[in-house]
Amino acid sequence: MRLLTLHATVSYLLAGLGLLALSLGSELPPVSALLLGMGYVGSLWVGPRIWNRSGYTSFWNALLVAFLAAQVLRGFVFRAPVLTLGVEFAGFLQVSRLFHRRSARDHQHIQALAFLHLIAATVLSTGLDYAAVFFGFVLVTPWMLALTHLRAEIERHYGTPDEPGPRARQVLQSRRIVGPGFLLGTAALALPLFLATAAFFLLFPRVGMGFLSFGDIGGRRVAGFGGDVELGDFGVIRADPTVVVRVRPADGVGPREGHYRLRGTSFDHYEGGRWSRTEHRPQPWGPMLGYHVLQRRPRDGDRELEILLDPLEEAVVFVPDGAVALKVPPRVANAVDVPRQLQQRPGLDLRYLDGDGLPLRYLAYVSDEARGVLPDPLTAEDIATYLQLPGPLRRVRELALDKAGAGTPRERARRLEAWLRDSGEFVYSLEMPDTGDRDPLEVFLFEAKRGHCEYFSTALAVMLRTIGVPSRNVTGFVGGTWNAYGRYYAVSQGDAHSWVEAWVDGAWETFDPTPAARGEMGPGQGGWLAEARALLDALRTRWSEDVVSYDLRRQVSGLRRFYLWLRALRGAEPSEEAQASTMARRNGAAGRGWGLAAALLTLSIAMLLALRWRRRRALAEGPRATRGATRLYASLEAALRRRGLPRPPGRTPKEHAASVEAAGFEAADAVHEITEAYLAARYGGAELDLPALKRRLRDVRRACRRDPER
Repeated sequence: MRLLTLHATVSYLLAGLGLLALSLGSELPPVSALLLGMGYVGSLWVGPRIWNRSGYTSFWNALLVAFLAAQVLRGFVFRAPVLTLGVEFAGFLQVSRLFHRRSARDHQHIQALAFLHLIAATVLSTGLDYAAVFFGFVLVTPWMLALTHLRAEIERHYGTPDEPGPRARQVLQSRRIVGPGFLLGTAALALPLFLATAAFFLLFPRVGMGFLSFGDIGGRRVAGFGGDVELGDFGVIRADPTVVVRVRPADGVGPREGHYRLRGTSFDHYEGGRWSRTEHRPQPWGPMLGYHVLQRRPRDGDRELEILLDPLEEAVVFVPDGAVALKVPPRVANAVDVPRQLQQRPGLDLRYLDGDGLPLRYLAYVSDEARGVLPDPLTAEDIATYLQLPGPLRRVRELALDKAGAGTPRERARRLEAWLRDSGEFVYSLEMPDTGDRDPLEVFLFEAKRGHCEYFSTALAVMLRTIGVPSRNVTGFVGGTWNAYGRYYAVSQGDAHSWVEAWVDGAWETFDPTPAARGEMGPGQGGWLAEARALLDALRTRWSEDVVSYDLRRQVSGLRRFYLWLRALRGAEPSEEAQASTMARRNGAAGRGWGLAAALLTLSIAMLLALRWRRRRALAEGPRATRGATRLYASLEAALRRRGLPRPPGRTPKEHAASVEAAGFEAADAVHEITEAYLAARYGGAELDLPALKRRLRDVRRACRRDPER
């Protein structure tokens, strides 16, 4: 491939990665991303015939100033987000450079802007897409640096840095300068570069929240966990497969799919088809001896669940069914552990206040004995709250009395639950009942008899209240699909669900009146697409755990595990003292880790030096057609060096020939002739008349002998 074509291809690849990095977050609007993409592709068709026209550069300079003025105007007058304006301007700068890719200097500008875009992407996104862009940069960067340097040297020999001459363009069109070996050898530089980067990342002391965390970032919105919920909210997201919660059993064994119930928010006030929460002052909820106790501290036999919760718009702490206690590890800030700030409100509504844009990780301890029962003692005022109704609701009360029958509150509640769920009179449907201006609950119970889960839970909660049983509507997640790649249960937005808690026999008990047909309309329907989605989510989760959330605690833990692994390789089983988590052992592991880092860096430097030596040797020898020219020019340098005219390391052959002529050397014309022939053969692959050039070299040597004073 021609050097000019290869260099342009690599430049566009790097620029494309940079523009892709800018588009990773939500700060770049889709319209702006589309326009930048059109400019990126459109610049491919612009060449010397266009950019050499008079006024072309002035037009782009004026356009750049006008765009900057427009961005400032949008910021001050229309209050557009500053980050969005900056991202758009950074992308426009790159597009303008692509329309001016005349010389190596312009390509250096493209390269610098692409790296700035990668740095910006660390703020815009911390997802797996950032990892893909980063690895793309690691692979392409050695190509870009080598080709840009080579082109700059050629243009420097045969023109000026800003305007390469015709001879430079001729050399750049040569197919003999770079080949597959050059590309493979240069790409190999990515390996030591990646190893050095990984060693630096793993061993550099962490003092903050995580490597790629930059403060609180707006979370994903999921319906049903805010201040209120309206009938119909859940059905519209039932088919959304986006994973928001991951549940990893400590023993690797969980319930059958679809039966993780994660409680989120409860609502106590119903009116006009909308549930809301009575406002209460939140209370701090701190740990007791390391645990956030719901019912009691963990005991032997309790199952441990690790929960990884993506940042949501509502910072809800989800509680698995049957949980007796939670354990929330502290954050690392300024190299010290900072306890997480949790709050609770009546109704067992739990929130965390110190969101940092990273997934919340915590442990839940579950007991089968506590399944379905949540403690929350009621006062007379609380009972009145959970019996609130918007009106007499006579038809609903008559229906509830008829279907509940006689018996204890639990028995009556179970009869109503079974009637709604199992009688066959009601159908789970994703279609919204047409209610018009009427009460949506009465339309559901007496006319439509179909709806989403919140219709069923609202019907049960209201019917229970009409017969004197305190109840509340609860939202959360019910579901979970086993991800074999990540070994966890993935809970998606489509698993959002609504059910009922009723106060029976002095405790809150769970009732779910939604028919089983709900499970047939979920997001996880199998097939190759579901498998690909599961693999991608496992990779995304691993990236989040091991890279984005990497902090001092994980660093020390990883170094310690590596130290114990080395001991095991030597055949020495770690003793109890070696396994103890003491500061002295941690420091020892860290010291060995730094030794490993030094070894990796030494290996990387050795590989770089070896590759550089091989490259210099290859350049010195060159193709067979140019080896004679290389030896000839080396003889010329030796002769001039003996006469006190050595070529300094920073001086090019062409500049050195000019300096020899300026010094008044008698055979300066012969020096010029040999130099030009050497450059033409070395960079352009031209054939040489070696006998004639050797005669000119003898003229130089004779001149050196006749002019010994110089």
